[in-house]
Amino acid sequence: MKRLFLDRPFVASESEAVQTFAEDADRVASPPTAVEIGVQLRRILGTPEFAASTRSARFLTYIVERTLAGEARLLKQYSIATAALGRNSGFDPDSDPLVRLEAGKLRRNLDSYYANHGAGDPVRISVPRGSYVPVFERLATARAEGRSDARIAVLGELAPTRLLVVQTSGLSPEAAPFSQGLTEQLTVELARYRDLSVAPAIPILPEGASPAALALSTKARFVVTSSARQSGSRLRAILKLHDLQANAIIWTDSFDGPPDATSTIEAQDAIARRVAAEIADFHGVICRLLAFESVSSEAGNWSSHISIHRHRYLARITNEQVYRLARADLEAGVRRMPYSAMMWAALAHTVFTGNCLGFDDDPNFLQSADRHTQRAIELDETCAFGHVAAATIAMYRRDLAGALEVCQRLAAGNVHAPSTKLSAGFFRSLAGDWDVGAQLMAQALAVISHPPGWAFRATFLNAYRQRDYMLALNALKAYPAGEQFTPSLLRAAAFGQLGRTEEAALAVAEMHRKWPEFPRFADRYFRYLSGIDALSDHLREGLSKAGLDS
Repeated sequence: MKRLFLDRPFVASESEAVQTFAEDADRVASPPTAVEIGVQLRRILGTPEFAASTRSARFLTYIVERTLAGEARLLKQYSIATAALGRNSGFDPDSDPLVRLEAGKLRRNLDSYYANHGAGDPVRISVPRGSYVPVFERLATARAEGRSDARIAVLGELAPTRLLVVQTSGLSPEAAPFSQGLTEQLTVELARYRDLSVAPAIPILPEGASPAALALSTKARFVVTSSARQSGSRLRAILKLHDLQANAIIWTDSFDGPPDATSTIEAQDAIARRVAAEIADFHGVICRLLAFESVSSEAGNWSSHISIHRHRYLARITNEQVYRLARADLEAGVRRMPYSAMMWAALAHTVFTGNCLGFDDDPNFLQSADRHTQRAIELDETCAFGHVAAATIAMYRRDLAGALEVCQRLAAGNVHAPSTKLSAGFFRSLAGDWDVGAQLMAQALAVISHPPGWAFRATFLNAYRQRDYMLALNALKAYPAGEQFTPSLLRAAAFGQLGRTEEAALAVAEMHRKWPEFPRFADRYFRYLSGIDALSDHLREGLSKAGLDS
């Protein structure tokens, strides 16, 4: 077995690194140096938890050393098992779960360390789920904002937004057990969403206390409170989402409990799954809020959170101004965080979309987007947005079988997440599997309160291909237009097919106002719009009848 240098100092002295930290205090936007990472590793290995867990210590040391040596791409189950965990060359990851189990243990040990001994450390080392490549973040106290009680992660893999789930006190003896069970199940469901970090404790909020009192110690921005009340035989659960930064309740809903005690667990599961989807999904309350905040912040104010959430805003809204912000941020992001799968996936999607919609005209944009996508999936096979980018590119290349295969991998992620079903249904539809795609999309849209406009592109095309042009137009009523030109273009095609020339001409004029360069990018755009050439030709026919030369 390769010898790991657990007893080797990374720097001449720890005081030297401490001085480095002090000098860098005003430059928190830069990544931690190898010196700083080495000192942080020694701090972690010196704690009782890691001293008592030899495998976790060897695991962490190996993956940090290999990453600092520029060999992160080699961090697979086989190399970790044979080089760090004592397995021989016959190790088979399919039959031996050692690395997966030890990775889970390592993540728990790191979480425990940063919740206790490392609460004030200047550098965080973490191992995101779905990957064995460590992420290094510089942490800075928030004294620049006048807050001594918080720490801000400004670098590394997108740090999950912290959320706390609490049960309110003072409930009746009948309502309290149901609320407690719902709180526990809601914690389970929320933990399925990788964008969130759910505080491990499930405390009861003291009567009359503010949610902020408990959230302060857990560094949570959001708190979900669960309560229940009973009237006769009826039981009702009330859930509220508190944004502590805004000091406001930003979402609330109530749900009726089960008609009898035998279905209590099923009711708790159903309510928890619905609430988690409403607030934690890619299209949920928290993500929409953070995406809006990202585009409201100053240009040039770079952080991993701002970069990713600006891309998410772009994915919903799609306009050139947000595209410019998102692309510049993501290009900086892959330089600063070359091992972030989400950064590469978001950049791939941004480059591809911007070039198809005429915001840019990069040479070899498709190859660039493809390379970025493959990089994302290589770093993290479970990166959902990496699969979204892969499906998008496969559709453009008319590799419909490849797109359907990607849909299967995408659906294998968080199967309860509405965004997963919506994306899988969208790509299935545009790859020609209309019936299954429509079913998946309908299930997702029944749960998503504020769906993205692109979802209705698929519902429009499904009706349009069947020559039900009125149904196609009705689908566009749910497509928020704003400054997007796609709804106007689709509306023009449907009106053209119906022979409603005046309305078709108005839609064409609106489309030209929003996208004067359409003729230049028309061929590229129609390949982006649908994976089926016959459907693209059908759209061009409608636009021709509307008076638009495409």
